[in-house]
Amino acid sequence: MNKQAVWFRRAVWLGILADWILGIPTIFAPEWVLGLLGFRPTGDPVWTSFAALLVVLLSLFYIPGANNPYRYRLSAWFAVFARPPGVIFFLFLNPGTYPAFGWLDGFLFLIQFPLLILTMRHAPAYEDKEGATLQAEPEQRNHATTWLRRTLWVGIIADFVLGIPAIFAPQWVLGLLGFRPTDDPVWTSFAALILVLLAIFYIPGANKPYRYRFNAWMAVLARPPGVIFFFLLWPGFYPAFGWLDGFLFLIQFPFLVKVMQLIPNRRFWDTQVGEYRGTTFRYVKEAAFRGPYDDHNLPYHKGLGLTTFLQFINDSSRNMHDKRDIRPVYNKLIHSNGVCYAGTWKIDQETPYSGYFATGSEGLLVARASVAGPLIWQGAKRAFGIAGKVFPTMDPDEWVWPGNFVTVSHLSGSKAKHVLDIEILNYPTIGLDPVANLINRMLFRLMDTRPGYRQLFPISTLGVKPGDPVVTPDLLRLMPMEGTPRVDAKDFRDEIRLRNYPDGKLVYDIQVKNFGDAEWTRIGSITFTEDVVSEGSDKQLHFWIPRDVPNVPQPVPNEAGYSEVRQ
Repeated sequence: MNKQAVWFRRAVWLGILADWILGIPTIFAPEWVLGLLGFRPTGDPVWTSFAALLVVLLSLFYIPGANNPYRYRLSAWFAVFARPPGVIFFLFLNPGTYPAFGWLDGFLFLIQFPLLILTMRHAPAYEDKEGATLQAEPEQRNHATTWLRRTLWVGIIADFVLGIPAIFAPQWVLGLLGFRPTDDPVWTSFAALILVLLAIFYIPGANKPYRYRFNAWMAVLARPPGVIFFFLLWPGFYPAFGWLDGFLFLIQFPFLVKVMQLIPNRRFWDTQVGEYRGTTFRYVKEAAFRGPYDDHNLPYHKGLGLTTFLQFINDSSRNMHDKRDIRPVYNKLIHSNGVCYAGTWKIDQETPYSGYFATGSEGLLVARASVAGPLIWQGAKRAFGIAGKVFPTMDPDEWVWPGNFVTVSHLSGSKAKHVLDIEILNYPTIGLDPVANLINRMLFRLMDTRPGYRQLFPISTLGVKPGDPVVTPDLLRLMPMEGTPRVDAKDFRDEIRLRNYPDGKLVYDIQVKNFGDAEWTRIGSITFTEDVVSEGSDKQLHFWIPRDVPNVPQPVPNEAGYSEVRQ
């Protein structure tokens, strides 16, 4: 993320934290907070408390735009333009009551708005517009979506009908409804203003719940706090408002759950999943090398976080059935930062294996070297890996079906000074790191029988005719060719650039063995001849990871150390 976006995130989060620091204690002790700040005491604590609750709920809608303003552009714009109404309210509509709140909103707007403009002007080409990689609305709308939209709009209209006139005439509205009059119209009016702003944030989720899922969820889940407030925190004051929120939640929530269950793969805007028919080396290489970064200012992609955890589960499942080499722009959540290579795969030793593990096999190669997780710097515990695509041809324009392989190091990471010293293979150990164990032993276990074992049959079946025997090694290890120099660099991407190595090439030995074998056997080499750190590599290059097949005989070592077959 560029520096403009980083500073915009900080500015918006400054406003969010200010809202929480002021709002959360005010929900429970409004008079104490105002006294602590030296402000005019409230004449009606229930409305001060309710206004604080609404401010906190409103601030939650700012978070997506603060964390990723390019993907959640609408949220980013809303977060900034929710500030001027507070300025107008406290400095013009109600001057002299709480001007500090108006000055605070004005200050936040003045630092956020210029940063927002700069952020949008420097939007990287690879960044998604809001919802671009999310599920799109189905062409034929289902009934649950239609009714969710209708029920959300019932709540939005109710908030507008009650809120807009109450901004300007709170006593008149309460009297018209037959409710208890307010003893402090300023706070009642301010609560009405925030209610209207909240309703505006509900609109994207009401109109396009598949695209703006966060807004849809929040539009529904913002109702229970109103129920709790009017029935438990301040019972007996305005129970009708609690009943209204409760009614809206009860009719909206079932439709919301149903809508979120009805998001099958066929509704992806990305409709080519499962329709893979091969490709060419030239197409994949050009797409992966597209958008090279400035070598002196490499971006750092954050990867997996709390806000992307559900996306990570979906992506992990998708990797097992999506065979495409290049996908529409998406965020890699584990191996977020990497170097892309082009080169060749060659088997130069006698082997008993088939396909492109067979003797004499030679093909073009596109690969990506990356570090798993956020710790990419020298001295940190880094889990290094190389994923590759072997093209069964030396003609860059021949249409073929490439074979994918994935090798990774010890998943808890290594503190090796150089990533070239880290052993990488297709069946890595996990170690004690709690995140690595959560992901590999629990989450991946839900999707595969041996989640850490990356199948090699996509390589051993390349070029094999139907019905011919297929012989596949169990394990693959890639090791830098003996004598390869080591390079000191803080960022691993600077360490493994080809310009650092003799003749601008980096050579890895291909080593294999079966489960029962004691030693590794070198059978060939990978030679990287071109490299780039690019948007295409980080945001579009994709590697299919096939599921394990548990009914295939699996060689295991017996007590004598020989290989036997277990069904």
